[in-house]
Amino acid sequence: MRLNRRDANEAGLVQFWRALGCEWIEMSRHAGFDGVLVALNGTHIVEVKNPARRWTLTEAEQQRKAAVEQAGGRYNIVETDDDARRLIGL
Repeated sequence: MRLNRRDANEAGLVQFWRALGCEWIEMSRHAGFDGVLVALNGTHIVEVKNPARRWTLTEAEQQRKAAVEQAGGRYNIVETDDDARRLIGL
C-alpha cells in the first residue's frame, strides 16, 4: 500500500491559509487533487505542486481536472505563496 505522499510545500501553504481563517479539507491520493479550500471568496479544488521539482499531473489528476472543467469548475494548481494569496483574493 502506498502512502498518501504530499508535496514538500503543501504544509506551509495550508498553514498560511488556516492562519487567515480558511478551512483545508485534505483528500486521499485517489481523489485526483490534494484538497478543498474553503475561503471567504469561495470553495476551491486545489492541487499543490512543488515548484522546486519538475512535475506533471498524474493520470488521476488529469482526469479530475478534465471532469471539473467540463462541469464548469476550476481546478487550481498552486505552487507558490503568491499563488496561494491570489487564490483567496489577496
